Amino acid sequence: MDRYSYLIDRQHRFLLIGIVLLFVAVFFTLTGESLQGWGRPVASRAEEPKRFWWDVALFYLAGIFFIALYFFNISN
Repeated sequence: MDRYSYLIDRQHRFLLIGIVLLFVAVFFTLTGESLQGWGRPVASRAEEPKRFWWDVALFYLAGIFFIALYFFNISN
């Protein structure tokens, strides 16, 4: 456990969450399908482009937010 303990630090959690969210957003963009809530599991780019791009944009923005939060915490 000591090998990966630096990833569990409070500062690095934000970076990890941000990177995971960005990878998920890129995955959604490349596959053309994004996850929805409980009622509708998948939104397709071809069938619901507005909803699809809204969901993908939220993942990109959340990823950027957590990475910015990481840099903000490192500088303080």
